[in-house]
Amino acid sequence: MEQRTDALDQPQRDLWFNPHLGPRGIPAHNVIGVPVLAVKTYKRKRALRGKNLDTLYGTLIALLANLIYHHLIGSHGQGIPVPRSKKALGKRGNRYQPSFPRSFPRMLDALCDLGYAKETKGKFSGFPGQSKRTTVRAGPKLIELIKEHKVALEDLDEGEGQEIIILSRAKHGQWDEGGRIDYPDTERTRRFREELRGINSWLAKAEITFDPKASNRPVDIHARQLGRQFTLGRFEFDRGGRLFGGFWETLPKPVRLRGIRIEGEPVVGLDYSQLNPLLSYHVAEADPPAEDAYTLPGLEKHRDGVKKVFNAMLFKHPVTKFPKGARALFPRRVKCEDVTEAILLRHPMLKGVLSYPETGHQLQFLESEIMMAVLRSCQGRNIVALPVFDCVVVKASAEDVVTEIMCREFKAVGGFDVTVKRELPSVGSLQADAAGEIDARDL
Repeated sequence: MEQRTDALDQPQRDLWFNPHLGPRGIPAHNVIGVPVLAVKTYKRKRALRGKNLDTLYGTLIALLANLIYHHLIGSHGQGIPVPRSKKALGKRGNRYQPSFPRSFPRMLDALCDLGYAKETKGKFSGFPGQSKRTTVRAGPKLIELIKEHKVALEDLDEGEGQEIIILSRAKHGQWDEGGRIDYPDTERTRRFREELRGINSWLAKAEITFDPKASNRPVDIHARQLGRQFTLGRFEFDRGGRLFGGFWETLPKPVRLRGIRIEGEPVVGLDYSQLNPLLSYHVAEADPPAEDAYTLPGLEKHRDGVKKVFNAMLFKHPVTKFPKGARALFPRRVKCEDVTEAILLRHPMLKGVLSYPETGHQLQFLESEIMMAVLRSCQGRNIVALPVFDCVVVKASAEDVVTEIMCREFKAVGGFDVTVKRELPSVGSLQADAAGEIDARDL
């Protein structure tokens, strides 16, 4: 699988608040009802009525469902980020988040006072990247209720109101975390949304199971709703666009391939080989070399390092320092400039492509369009396919058919023939694989 060098691929340590999460099963309804009733009457001289009561129920139920989910998946983070500042409260909601009422801090304090939540208050530092958000996690009374009613992940419902076509703005400097921006719907965004809803509806009904012995952490096999994240704040929606959100994406590859079963069968991963170099030549309107794009004269034994540097060049110009994890893949005498020069000598037709910092986002869009075409073709053949960037996970018996689909859809967009590699479960230890598991949720 191609190396990911941009910030979109760096998972958050904490889950973001999902305003559409709520109870599905009776156990979750029973658990959530207890703190809702307690907060409703906590230190109030007058009972809430009308819109105020609706706001309490809507926000509080979603918050409690998020706290339960955060606890059940065993997240290692500080908790779920929530707003407390006056600037963030009472503002008009957008397509991503509803408005948080001004009474939200009082509601949160009540939950904490009553023992249903634990809060770590944020702090504004005044220095870029140094401020901390307020986070909240399940308190001892809520955990006790979860255990008493035996609440499981399948007792929670993600809902269908969540926006799945995301547009993020460009980052402004090293410490900027970026952010989602609202946008006017167009024929293009509506088409993207309808296509993805069709895929999500198909995956929601698929027969997918997971062997709990393959992972040291709980896996929510019901988390199947995919979104697409477009980048650089372009209302043309022609940068980024990668799929995200399925439970399988947050699993390390060995755990994913050993644990998932589709329609009772073991799975294989099918991965495009040298996708970024091929798409780079497509953008440059040039023919790619027949030989391996990452093998450079004098650096034949350091292909993995060359691959990291090549992909870093798609997002930054010039690349003067080795990207994360690349330094150890080269001898000490080799400098980053030596590698970038060798790449440009090996690929002179890509000089313009590799010196344009938006190229990586452009290639992500092409990749995402290819993967959407692959998913639609698989859906038409009734073959369940789980996307992971430029790879799909399918049942073993469908390998040949899906390989043919992937080659066809790539050529339709990229114009070249491509090789699809087969990935099988490794025989490594569970402890080593689980140590690499990623905390859920990017975007």
